[in-house]
Amino acid sequence: MYIIFLLLIPFLSILNILFLKRNSSNIFNISLSWSLILLLYYIVFFVLNYRIFNFQFSIDFNWLLINSIFVNWNNFILSVDGISIFFIGLSILLIPICILISLRSIKYFKKEFNILLFISVILLIGVFSILDVLWFYILFESILIPVFIMIGIWGYREEKIKAAFYFFFYTLIGSLLMLISIFKLYSLIGTTNYENLLIIKIPYDIQFWLFIGFFIGLAVKIPMVPFHIWLPQAHVEAPIAGSILLAGILLKLGGYGLIRFCYPIFPSASQFYYPLIIIISIIAIVYGALTTCRQIDIKRLIAYSSVSHMGLVTVGIFSHSIEGLTGSILMMIAHGLSSSGLFIITSIIYFRFHSRIIKYFRGLTITMPILSIITFILILANISFPLTLNFIAELFLIISAFKFSLFIILLILLGVFINLIYSLWVYNRIFFGSNSIHLKFSRDIVNFEFQSLLPLIIFIIILGIYPNILINPITFSSYINISI
Repeated sequence: MYIIFLLLIPFLSILNILFLKRNSSNIFNISLSWSLILLLYYIVFFVLNYRIFNFQFSIDFNWLLINSIFVNWNNFILSVDGISIFFIGLSILLIPICILISLRSIKYFKKEFNILLFISVILLIGVFSILDVLWFYILFESILIPVFIMIGIWGYREEKIKAAFYFFFYTLIGSLLMLISIFKLYSLIGTTNYENLLIIKIPYDIQFWLFIGFFIGLAVKIPMVPFHIWLPQAHVEAPIAGSILLAGILLKLGGYGLIRFCYPIFPSASQFYYPLIIIISIIAIVYGALTTCRQIDIKRLIAYSSVSHMGLVTVGIFSHSIEGLTGSILMMIAHGLSSSGLFIITSIIYFRFHSRIIKYFRGLTITMPILSIITFILILANISFPLTLNFIAELFLIISAFKFSLFIILLILLGVFINLIYSLWVYNRIFFGSNSIHLKFSRDIVNFEFQSLLPLIIFIIILGIYPNILINPITFSSYINISI
């Protein structure tokens, strides 16, 4: 019943919000209460079941579903293991943060906004626990809908409609190849059940083509170069909750799909293509870092830095080593925490000064000392400073890269060094120096803004000091045992 309640709590919250009056002042308070109940339930669930290694708590919904001509819908089975449990936790943690930081920025359609957040968490719990390839694709694409609506309705600027369609169609069309591969897989094997596919050997010549379809569909979501074009535009136009969902969770769907499906189902194709993927990932690391340096918008800068960080993730995944796979999962979780915090800080600055152009900012430490301290902690996490989870993740990934060559290591370190340079430069440019003539005096962060940032900082530091909370379940999970 654990997974049932994980889905039931957000469903009940949606029903509760639906019966509230449209102009009710308690919409955000009630939504926040429900999201905290969900988070508390997850924490209890995790503490009681810390040693989740193989797939457990499976729920079969075949009594709700009907077979179709094309697919056996009886494969709708939910289960969690030592990998999916953490991505579900990250999704649940970010929902109350999205609600809290949106208290002032969302001024209309408040009911619909909160309902979309809970629909998103239901879909995310499903996509991270489903044990069927076709249902993974359906849920994987369904998450586009609430984010598309968020960008199109609650976006900041006039180009929000363009950015919403750009995000939706770019990622949807990229995933069509994945859908074609799933249909071909079903025609060959007769099932799309994940556990059945793990024990069936697919012919070598077909593996190579099916792998390409899966990889492109997932690479668009990460996004990998050259499929990253949609990301900066979507981030710039999205409301703060949309940016948190994009950076904190949606980018991780691609990495999770590569870990869960590409190597265990297509091992020969994965071994064949990994040199090319490693090269593309290295290009993404260096290109993303260099492109970040030339950005003048704070939000766009953080968005481009995500391209570089996710390049490290794909290097770790296709190193096919225990260090690389563990490091890639840790990096996705760490990036989800730190980048979400940086986007929140960007929204706080924009709410006060109505600008994100870097050249207009200087000397914010004078008027906003608490924000400057919090930003510095998140910048340290972004550059993988010791005692942060990002440092542990990056250490694992660099160790895994040693199996290739010294040249690859040097390129990765070059991207890491550029990340260090632009992160510290931006922080120094915005917060230090004399007060800018373009800025009027502004008060420091208020309670709800501080409360939305505090959980992210706590998790980044605690998991950086004691990363075995994550590492032990990950390394003993069913997937790692199969892959290694």
